[in-house]
Parts: sequence; C-alpha cells; structure tokens
Amino acid sequence: MMLKEPFLDMLMVVCKKFIKISVVICLIFISFLAFSFIFNRYKIKPTNKEIVELKKFYKSIIHISSIKDILVLQNFTIDKIKHESMGIGEVAISKILKYKKGMCFDKSMVMQKVMTYNGIDVRPVYSNQLKKTTSIFDLFSSKINSHNIFEYKWNDKWYVMETNQLMKKQITLGEFLAQQNIFKTEPRLLDT
Repeated sequence: MMLKEPFLDMLMVVCKKFIKISVVICLIFISFLAFSFIFNRYKIKPTNKEIVELKKFYKSIIHISSIKDILVLQNFTIDKIKHESMGIGEVAISKILKYKKGMCFDKSMVMQKVMTYNGIDVRPVYSNQLKKTTSIFDLFSSKINSHNIFEYKWNDKWYVMETNQLMKKQITLGEFLAQQNIFKTEPRLLDT
C-alpha cells in the first residue's frame, strides 16, 4: 500500500500541471482568435475618410437593401475598376478609387468595406494555386499565385462575391467552386 500512494500522488501532481498548462494554452489561443477577430473587423470597417470616398465613387450604389443592390455593386466595381496592378504596397482604398485599377484583393477590399458599411458580415476566401492545400502561413508569402474573393452573409446564408468577373446571381462557395477552376486547391476561409 505504501508503494502505491507516492506513485498516485506523483500522478496527481503531473495531471494537475498538465491541466493547468492545457488551460493556459487554450486561453492564449482564444485570446489570439479574439484579437484577430477584432483586428480584422477594424481593418475591414471603413474609416470616415473611406466612407466619403466610397460614397463619392459609388454614389447611390453604396446603400444596399436587396440582392439586386449587391449585384449592381459587384458589376459596377468590376466594370469601373480595371484589373491592373498598382505595385507592391498596402491596399489603399483612396488609391484604388482614384486610379480605378486594382487586382482581385484590391477590388475585394473595396467591396468588403461597402458591405461592412451596410452592416453585412463578410469573410475573405483565399486560395494558393501553387500548392495542394493552403495554410495561414501562405498569407505571409509575397511570391504566390493566388486569388481572393470573399463571402457575404445575406438572410443567414453565406454567398460568394467574385472579384474579377461579373455576376448575374447569388452563388454559394460550393456552387462557385463547381463552376470554375481558379480555386483548384483547397480554399481557405479566413473568418473576420
């Protein structure tokens, strides 16, 4: 009996330490996710200056109250903003709207800001075409062949917002993936 008690005591001490470490790791992870969520919301939410610029560029299109308005916003953006690179640097809404050019991620950010301005939830979707699967670390690479679209939530359902082609109707991510081949690899949803 004497031999079992020290072993059980030691086992209990190890289990308690393991539980404490696990709780700390979970709290750190949850804190990271919360910070990421808040940071991304802040970056997508348009500033007062951006709202003025967006209203000037989009005029009456900036107010969304129906699916038709969303499709008009998307078609207008694709029609007015040419698919051209503005060089390496931070995505600047004022620059995109002034020069009326940008890549998929530029147009995506502009439309995400309009959607967020209207109280519509958005989340980016990203794919790296050079690898079989995507990972969060791909976002730190500057030399990737990728494409950026995003999803928006309408009537409690998520739909894709294409950033390079005109859209005629709402489609889900599954429908989008089935009808094209840009996202041949596993897409990565980045909740914001």
